Amino acid sequence: MNKIQTLILAIGCSCISFSANAQVVSDVVSIQPGYTNQVFYNMNSGELSNITHTNWDIAFQLRGFAASILINSKNNVKLWKANKDISQWSTMMTSDTTGIVNNPAYELVNSDTSWDFGAFNSTNDATNPFDLGWGTYDFATHIISGDSVYFIKIGATDIRKIKIESLASGTYNFRFANLNGSNEIVAALSKSAFQGKFFAYYSLVNNVSIDREPIYNSWDLTFCQYLAISPVTYKVTGVLSNDSVFVEKAYPVDVNTASAGSGPLKGEINAIGYDWKTYDFNSNGWLISDSLVYFVSDRQNAVWKMAFTGFDGASTGNFYFDKSPAVASGLIENSSIKTFGLYPNPAHDNVRMMLQMEQTGNTVISIIDVKGSVAYSISATLRSGLQSVDLDISELVSGLYQIVVRQGNEIQTSRLLVD
Repeated sequence: MNKIQTLILAIGCSCISFSANAQVVSDVVSIQPGYTNQVFYNMNSGELSNITHTNWDIAFQLRGFAASILINSKNNVKLWKANKDISQWSTMMTSDTTGIVNNPAYELVNSDTSWDFGAFNSTNDATNPFDLGWGTYDFATHIISGDSVYFIKIGATDIRKIKIESLASGTYNFRFANLNGSNEIVAALSKSAFQGKFFAYYSLVNNVSIDREPIYNSWDLTFCQYLAISPVTYKVTGVLSNDSVFVEKAYPVDVNTASAGSGPLKGEINAIGYDWKTYDFNSNGWLISDSLVYFVSDRQNAVWKMAFTGFDGASTGNFYFDKSPAVASGLIENSSIKTFGLYPNPAHDNVRMMLQMEQTGNTVISIIDVKGSVAYSISATLRSGLQSVDLDISELVSGLYQIVVRQGNEIQTSRLLVD
């Protein structure tokens, strides 16, 4: 059996194989009384960071092509799109907020299923792949030019105007001001200042950027308070997943004997979410579903069994859960080929893969299903350096796949969920 056959066999087994004697670890994560903090968590090593969740207002995506810009709903930041062209910025007045601010028809919120659609992106034209909501991408110049103006509320009564002017040469350029045009601040945020991170954060109140995340590839889950959309928006406390972390929900099951593979894997960031608990007004406490298990496929190709056992609510902000490891695939990937993400993921018809190659050479890209069969394969000469490869996945059935990139004896893998 050669190297690629061994790799495919390991991939085919890794998604559903569990150790019968896996040690169960009881863990607790606290986001502090009043849910003031946010925890980034690694399924293997546990809590990576526990940081305040109230010191930022907007966040800029650093990876991929979505150029997502979030607002901090935990901090009660609110955003509305102004009924103005970006060229009218200097002539805008306080009276322009009439009928818009505090009007639900204009309010914009972050997606609760994908990191790629922050509140600033939510007005994009879905039929135009170059429309990012806050601006439009120019394929010739590789610059996103802003075309929208917004009102942003960052305190009980502090409402300002803001526009994202561009994303050019790795730098977000934006400006914000009081509604009457006073105290205008021209700001810039460079991606290069936040190497290896998913988002960079910014406080409009203090006019300062904030580095508050662990390395992108190091965390699997984040425990926090966020805004849910179902179908009305309201603030909830729960668990969101990192990009390319997949979750299978098993319910109703025997928590002690449940195994993976009976349900679909989901790539939405709220696949765990908040509704594993309910508030009981009779006992004034939180009840946990006693027949519910999550199987978390983490960023390191390992699968974990996770069952919540308790939740204290706002009094402590404590989450209690048990976890046990699956048998990981055991793949050792050579670092001479690096993958920087699949966009979008989950995907339906097409997916773009970012690759960093050390050398130019013939490269085979294969998409492997969970049974180890090759569902799709292409061969091309890829040059050294950073580049993108577009893959047509329109013929693939829904499910979880591994993408294997092979150049000579060097191999790198990524996971793709086809919806």
